[in-house]
Amino acid sequence: MSATVLTYVLSPATAVANSRVNFTLVASNGGAKPLQLTPNDEIYICLPVGSGATDLTADLSTVNTGAPASWRCSKNASAAPYNFLISPSQNVTLAAGAFLAFEFNAVVINLEQGNVSVLLDEFIGAGQAKTSFPVSKSVAVLSIVAQAVPQIVGLGQSTTLKWTAAKAAYVTISPLPNQYKTIDQLVTTPSKDVAPGAVQVAYTFYAWTPSQEFARDIVVVTISVPVVESFEPKNSPAINYFDTVTLSWNVDYAQTVQLTTDTGVVQVGSSGSLPVQPYNRLQGNSATYTLRATGLGQPVLAQIDIPFKPVTVDYFRYPAFGVTNTYQVGVSNGIWQVDQFTGYFRLTASGAYGPVVQYLGDYPSLQVQVFLASAYSVAAGTAVTLQWQTSLALSANLGANGVSRAIASDQVAKGSVVVNPAVTTDYVLSVSDANGNIVTSSLSVVVSPS
Repeated sequence: MSATVLTYVLSPATAVANSRVNFTLVASNGGAKPLQLTPNDEIYICLPVGSGATDLTADLSTVNTGAPASWRCSKNASAAPYNFLISPSQNVTLAAGAFLAFEFNAVVINLEQGNVSVLLDEFIGAGQAKTSFPVSKSVAVLSIVAQAVPQIVGLGQSTTLKWTAAKAAYVTISPLPNQYKTIDQLVTTPSKDVAPGAVQVAYTFYAWTPSQEFARDIVVVTISVPVVESFEPKNSPAINYFDTVTLSWNVDYAQTVQLTTDTGVVQVGSSGSLPVQPYNRLQGNSATYTLRATGLGQPVLAQIDIPFKPVTVDYFRYPAFGVTNTYQVGVSNGIWQVDQFTGYFRLTASGAYGPVVQYLGDYPSLQVQVFLASAYSVAAGTAVTLQWQTSLALSANLGANGVSRAIASDQVAKGSVVVNPAVTTDYVLSVSDANGNIVTSSLSVVVSPS
């Protein structure tokens, strides 16, 4: 195995068993040239976990890390033995002679005296190299190391106080009234669930000897206001009218969480997901969902808006020339209703940016009354005749495959054209009147594979 690209030093190299220690890993460029590093360059660290003499700590939950700007140092989710990962968060240059310092703070050293090896595995460029650092653990003295899990809670929520005492006969915790005995003045790791009675409570732990010598540690537990960590989807793209959207949320420190659903407000867990159909809550052009978290202080609200694509009338027409007692309707991104009156029909299409109203028949409005094809399923290149009839149209255009062409003025009221589609094609007839109103009607001709 080759030598590491960077030079590493881990300090301190000694620690007292049953103590809380901050370790610093210094990585330096000992070469004569600058070193170019990318996010693909990685350094893996192992702080041995366990209760034995060759282990460093019994628990990584208290450990927090620190890193320079443009670097990350975090707990590694991949397989053992390496439990921390260091890498650049972007491309960086480390000058010759420059160094970086990474912190591993609040490491609780386990109770067993012994010698530990902290492993490092370096992947820089195409190379891999390993090294290790010895840490000597001296015998525990009268001591106590305490923690609260979690250290931040919500109103009415409990935390678990844990402690490890060495060389003590018993432990007291202020402001709690109880006394906790150890066994033969050796080690104990009991726990106590408590609900803080104030926004911030300092629990002072004392480890006592029979002669009333003591060691002390302090843990501060804080009650937090509710925090909405996430409420998704944010910045949702516009959806179709009947689309389903999945809401997801994660809330910390809340006593209750309420969510606006399609059917009303319901109480939900602190985290979860729920499929909804936003059309049930459509108001204007979007649907709004609200998350309400209660706990310390005023309720915390979070909202998301789901926008919709506009409702459009694809066609509202008679099925054939000379047929005026029935109709065909195509509406996208909405719902529709047709009302019949003497001599005409009225279509109301409801949805975002609606309602859209069109008329068909003996009514003074712009209309595409007929738009049909001589065949709707053909072989490629087959001639198809498109025919139409309009009302009050001043001009017309026929579009297909993103290309639109104007219809001759003498063909606007009633006309036809022959097309030879090579692929399945949607044809759109668009007409306009003197007031700038526009009405469209579409149909599709399916071309069968040869």
